[in-house]
Amino acid sequence: VADAVRIVAGVHRGFASPGPGSTVDPETSWNYEAGLKLGTNGWRADIIGFFNDYSNLVGTCTASTGGNCNIGDQFEGGKVDVKGIELSAGRTLGSVAGNGFEVPVSLTYTYTDANFKTSFISGYEPWGTVTAGDRLPYIPRHQMTVNAGLVLKGARLNATLGWVGKARASAGRGPIAASDRIDDRVLVDLSAEVDLIANVSLFGTVQNLFDVAYNAGFSPAGVRPGAPRLALGGIRARF
Repeated sequence: VADAVRIVAGVHRGFASPGPGSTVDPETSWNYEAGLKLGTNGWRADIIGFFNDYSNLVGTCTASTGGNCNIGDQFEGGKVDVKGIELSAGRTLGSVAGNGFEVPVSLTYTYTDANFKTSFISGYEPWGTVTAGDRLPYIPRHQMTVNAGLVLKGARLNATLGWVGKARASAGRGPIAASDRIDDRVLVDLSAEVDLIANVSLFGTVQNLFDVAYNAGFSPAGVRPGAPRLALGGIRARF
């Protein structure tokens, strides 16, 4: 609609076929998104709203999800609505060519509201007894990522701060009991890369820099800790 403003929209018809031998109905959905993309003088910003309308959500028992079920079993979750908004913005300050360095910065925030729209009793443990209006498990309302970097002619440094809000481990509503709460957490990751010769560089990363301990879930067998601090390093060659 203008040099710095674009309207975007999309509609997608979703379908997931049940596994062989399954008696559940297919998973079907209509997924909509619309919003604005803005950009001027090196800045960019996106504002996107989304709505996912599931006619029938299907849950699958796997080795990693558990759920007091046999691996491969599938379960019907009925009608589900998932709606929310995603905001993102960023800019690169300076330039390697003009200033000898540049600083890319960005921020992304997502709000998600995911609810069952039908009541049912399921043999799938994360769902259990569901009342219409209950929130889906393992979907936090709030997530945010802040990223900042420093780029030089022969080196790159990047820092990422990620915040994930609390979530519940089983369907429900209202305050989350401690025995069902997946912790919110703030984690910081660092990465760096230095060019040695043309197309060959030395790199290193540190995930969960401050070694934050948190509960990442309850499946498949009780409280599951998040990943501790992890450092990696190596040589990267490009061909």
